[in-house]
Amino acid sequence: MQCIAGSGDARSLSDLLSAVELRGRSWCYSDLGDQAGFSVPPSEAVLFHAVLHGSARLACASGEVVELGEGDIAMVVSGEAHALRTHADSRATTHEFLRDNRSVDIPPTLLLGQGGRVQARVLSGRLQADWPGEVDRAALPALVRLGAGSPAGLLQAQALAMAGMGAGSAALLTRLAAMLLVAGLRADPRCRQLFAPVRRDPIAQARQLIAANPAVDWTVERLARSVGMGRSNFAAHFTQAVGRAPMEVVAEQRMEHAAALLRQGKLKIAEISEMAGYNSEAAFSRRFTRHFGISPSQMRERARASQAQSANRSRPQVQGMLAARLADGIAGAGRPAGAGGTLVIASGS
Repeated sequence: MQCIAGSGDARSLSDLLSAVELRGRSWCYSDLGDQAGFSVPPSEAVLFHAVLHGSARLACASGEVVELGEGDIAMVVSGEAHALRTHADSRATTHEFLRDNRSVDIPPTLLLGQGGRVQARVLSGRLQADWPGEVDRAALPALVRLGAGSPAGLLQAQALAMAGMGAGSAALLTRLAAMLLVAGLRADPRCRQLFAPVRRDPIAQARQLIAANPAVDWTVERLARSVGMGRSNFAAHFTQAVGRAPMEVVAEQRMEHAAALLRQGKLKIAEISEMAGYNSEAAFSRRFTRHFGISPSQMRERARASQAQSANRSRPQVQGMLAARLADGIAGAGRPAGAGGTLVIASGS
């Protein structure tokens, strides 16, 4: 399905996509050793990741997980916390370079994990985005992915590697990333709807922003600015409509998001703490315990115990069904032919 602007549209799709721009020169190469990985805290930036060698697993705080092979590109448009690993159980430490938004001329190469053979090489960029006025960023996809063989995959991995060499390469990479982002959005069948000018309730829109990405470093001022309101006016209207202050809702959403990740049992508490927007695991644990009345580790253990009980309850049922089928088979084998069964006579020598 292609996105074609209708005759009644005030602006064509090219008009809208032409207004999408990326700025910044924060680029680096990350060489990941065996069982290595890195995490990126939530921000308002767009994060660009291209796998130049090997493979990596990208997991977002929202729960979306994609496997990236050589030549694959993923852009985290939502700004949510995410991590790249060589294996699902690899430890992911905070990527200091991408967190600090460092500006460079030539991307440096950073070695992450233990020494030895490089399992994956990833080219990453942290960029600021300018969107057309019609866009509702809360409706944008969390990930824009360009596969090596997809129609939107305009560049091969080797081309990106070459672009990152020599003076001025950071500026060139940013231009290429903007082109790839436009290609990825254009290839999305929903692109016309994503850029449609929709009048929204600013309070409802703010709640959607919080729910979609609770780990972002939200403030009342940032939320107000995101929905086009002044800080004081937004805070008053939000509290009146919701019955709670904006930051109370942010804290609740963070706790519910963390609880959901804990019940899945796939991430370490330190990783969940970061994906919930906390720089300190101790501060996260205290806030979590006050909210739920139990610690994060206790909630995870209860979830594991509940899953084990469910598995134990289902096991006798399955065994009973198998036993019943076996008994029916034995009984059927002894029935005479006229009793509804088939009498099989083996021919002897």
